[in-house]
Amino acid sequence: MTTRQEPRGLRPFNITALALLAVVAWFSPTPTTRTNQPLVGCAAFVVVWSSSSSLSLRHGRFPTSSLPSFAEAPRLSLRLGRRRSLHHYTMTNNDNLLNDRSDEFDKPRQTKYRNSTSNSNSNSQLSRATDGASGDNDYTAGVAAMNRRQWSIQFMSTAASLGVVPLAPTLAAASFEQPSPYLVPTPPLTRDLYWPTGKVAFSLLPLAGTSTRRKTVEQEIVPGQIWCHDQIQGIVNVNVPVRQTVVKLSNFSNHQGLWVHNPVAPTPELIHMVQRLEEQHGPVRHIVLGTVALEHKATFAAFASYFPKATVWIQPGQWAFPLNIPIELYGLKQRGPRLRELPVPGRPVTARQYQYYSVEPPEWLGTDFEYEVLGPFRFQSVGAFSETAFYHKPTKSLIVTDTVCSVTADPPAIVQEDPRALLYHARNSASDVIEDTMETRQRGWRRMVQFGLVFFPSKIQVQTLQQALYDATYNVPRNFQNLGEGAIPGGRLYPWTWDGGDSADEDNFEAISQGGKLFCPPILTKLILDREPEATLAWVDRVVQRFDQTERIIPSHLNNNIQQPGAGGGGGSSSSSRKLMPEFYAAFDPLRSRPDNLVPQRALAEDLALLQKASDLLTKYGIVGQSLVCDGEPARVRGKFRFASSLSSKGK
Repeated sequence: MTTRQEPRGLRPFNITALALLAVVAWFSPTPTTRTNQPLVGCAAFVVVWSSSSSLSLRHGRFPTSSLPSFAEAPRLSLRLGRRRSLHHYTMTNNDNLLNDRSDEFDKPRQTKYRNSTSNSNSNSQLSRATDGASGDNDYTAGVAAMNRRQWSIQFMSTAASLGVVPLAPTLAAASFEQPSPYLVPTPPLTRDLYWPTGKVAFSLLPLAGTSTRRKTVEQEIVPGQIWCHDQIQGIVNVNVPVRQTVVKLSNFSNHQGLWVHNPVAPTPELIHMVQRLEEQHGPVRHIVLGTVALEHKATFAAFASYFPKATVWIQPGQWAFPLNIPIELYGLKQRGPRLRELPVPGRPVTARQYQYYSVEPPEWLGTDFEYEVLGPFRFQSVGAFSETAFYHKPTKSLIVTDTVCSVTADPPAIVQEDPRALLYHARNSASDVIEDTMETRQRGWRRMVQFGLVFFPSKIQVQTLQQALYDATYNVPRNFQNLGEGAIPGGRLYPWTWDGGDSADEDNFEAISQGGKLFCPPILTKLILDREPEATLAWVDRVVQRFDQTERIIPSHLNNNIQQPGAGGGGGSSSSSRKLMPEFYAAFDPLRSRPDNLVPQRALAEDLALLQKASDLLTKYGIVGQSLVCDGEPARVRGKFRFASSLSSKGK
């Protein structure tokens, strides 16, 4: 009489395969991992482990071949909407399965795999996995009582239905023919739109596009001379454009080719766009980082690594926190004369490693470009601000980063490419039912702009945590449940309401927009530049005087191609009486405010309450110096963050 051996657990082969499956689920750039990479990896591990354990419990031992313990993997793949090499591995080892006749468990599988192998009309491995699942009823019925795999799948499905695990896009991807249940379908994540190092580059911040879909929209600003590539930058569904500018160098430069300003994330799609420009206009010769801001610095080195023969130019005043790591260690391949700091006449370089080549001016200086450097302004504790304005002489275009911008009612093309964030913010509450119309998108856009510029609009009422969680669980309509997917915790959370209905915030937006007039963002005029108003206004004067022929301005955010009448090129924001450089000068008027001549900020005082409080706290704790601009500080007594403070701003 043969004694049945007690189960000893998983074999080393099984443990290794399960670990590899979890790793694949984590790193694979597919729609499944769009919002739940860690959980999908762990779920795959648990489900396949449960399948192996159920075999051990059913038969008291593993079959002669360890491969049958993975025979359920095709069905797991089908459920999770992915096809992996594990199924191929099982299919190519049918001989091992068919030779193992030591247990009646293998009989239904022998029939299944013989049918799959002999079916020459099978269109794909997915159809074979579906046929196999239908032919396995005997086995499923026999082990239902002890099958941990089924329990695991039921658990994951229940969690997904409660919003704990947003698996709906994954399951939808597996059923190719089914229409989307959402008002706006979740767009697919493909390899061309994926940037796998995004989370690391942005210091693990949950910014839009760091580990999810990152689309690029190309716009030709001046035919044959200037192009822009827009991507999304944002957090908690507050998405705004982040932009790189590509300029064709003229025949007067020593080497024809392309000049790139503030490059964005090098997704395959973007690199292909730049390579097409290279085919027509010459190679990328120069890559310029015109700021010290994180959102541009994080993508600079990754982009430059694709063009190792290009010379890179670094904005003076670079810094990092918590360790001041040199930018060379961010992945830059350029060294020696190909790694330079933008020279500032009459000033030494800010980093010793750039000193040797600092005497050589850029080859594009004077022929194609002139520029003016602002800063660097060092903060008292940590951090700095610095930016350069570049004037492209052939097209009379001024290229800047953050110092000025413009915003109008129509959302930019890159934001409308995936309008879910617009519709998310267009609601007045979590339970609102809306339609996808241009009016709805415009409402969502103006609210996104307010969140992005002042952080806490005065027209919102924040809910209690209990109410917000209740609404997210029970009150979000089914066809709106993907609007926050990948950006909002749980995908459904909407923890505020807007007072006064659909149009309540129009006055707040118009105070910022003013029909698209240029302005300096409030975060700069309330937290940074107001600590150095004289140096900032001197820089403004130089830009206005030297580049008074400017016909268009290209910022790195919000509106693009801001033109005055008669400027060449399509698109952009312009009016019949617009003069750009006087408008550029007026954008910094809040820094000219004095006690005897108060100039209001470019937002309502109640909307600036949070920024005012942040300014006072940063000064109190010694992170930045005291503000040297007096705008009357009405935000201290208006808005939700008013408070008594011993701090006061003094004018010069």
